[in-house]
This record gives sequence, C-alpha cells and structure tokens, in this order.
Amino acid sequence: PGPDQEKRYLYVADIGDNNARHDVKYIYRFEEPALKEGTTEITISSFDTIAFRLPDGKKDTEAIMIDPRTKNIYVVSKREKPVYLYELTYPFKGDNAILTAEKIAPLPLTQIVSAGISTDGQEVLMKNYDNIYYWTIDDKPLAEVLRRKPERLKYTEEPQGEAITFKRDGSGFYTLSEK
Repeated sequence: PGPDQEKRYLYVADIGDNNARHDVKYIYRFEEPALKEGTTEITISSFDTIAFRLPDGKKDTEAIMIDPRTKNIYVVSKREKPVYLYELTYPFKGDNAILTAEKIAPLPLTQIVSAGISTDGQEVLMKNYDNIYYWTIDDKPLAEVLRRKPERLKYTEEPQGEAITFKRDGSGFYTLSEK
C-alpha cells in the first residue's frame, strides 16, 4: 500500500544496525516498477524517504511490516528479550523530517529478523532463525493481536534464514536464506 490506492509500492528498509550505532533509520518507498521483456536493469529515480528514530535509543531492527488496512509501518527490534514493536503512523509527515516511531508493545520473542502482514491485512508472520510465528488479525489492532500467543508453524531451518513474506494471493508464504 501507499499514497495512491491504484498503485503498488515497494519498501526498502535500511534499518538493520548490528552494533546499535545509528540514530536514524531509513525506509525508501517507490512505485513497483514493471520489468519489460529484455530489460536487465531498472533505475529507480523517484522515491520517498521515511527517516525515523526509535524513542528509546539505538537498536538493531531488521523486521518491517506495512499494514494494508492503515498503511502504518511497523518495525520490530531484534536483540532484546522481549523484542519491541514500533509504529510509524501514516501519512508520514514532513519533507526531510526525522520522525520518532511510537513504542507500541513488548513481544515475548527474540532475534526477530523478518515479518509481514498478508495483502488482505488479516494475517501476520514473524520469524527468527529457528521459528516462524503466525497470528490471525480478525480486524483487531495489530498491537492487541501480537500480545496473543502465536502459533508456531513448521519450518525447516535455513542457514541465516532472514526473510519471510506472504504469497500475493494469500495461499502461503516464502522464506529466504542469506546464504
């Protein structure tokens, strides 16, 4: 989701920070490009930059979710136990402004490396290196949903498996290893 209901957007998050050194995190949003046959390269020249910081200091965050119902962005811290859910409320105000994410809720998980919300806005996945966690949203606020105990899905561990996303049609999900 994004500013124009008729378009699809990609979000690229520069939010990882293994050593917790960076005050500001960046998310880049742009219209999903169409790859034309015979094209081997696409240049993205038009994009929005969403700059933000966390209210409780520098932290490693690797997981990002965009709620298609509200267009809010959620990030999850990685290295604490519990990890924390943060929210950036749509619309993201201000040119060149650095926003402060709202700290929403602790989650009784750790090492969260990826997360996603289904395209219909009714399911959530999160993963760490060992587990995939699943919730149904049932039209409840995301923070309320994530306070419930998740279902653990079957997962064959991948070497440094750090990505998860729902299939666009909602019939399943994909994971991906960094190795």
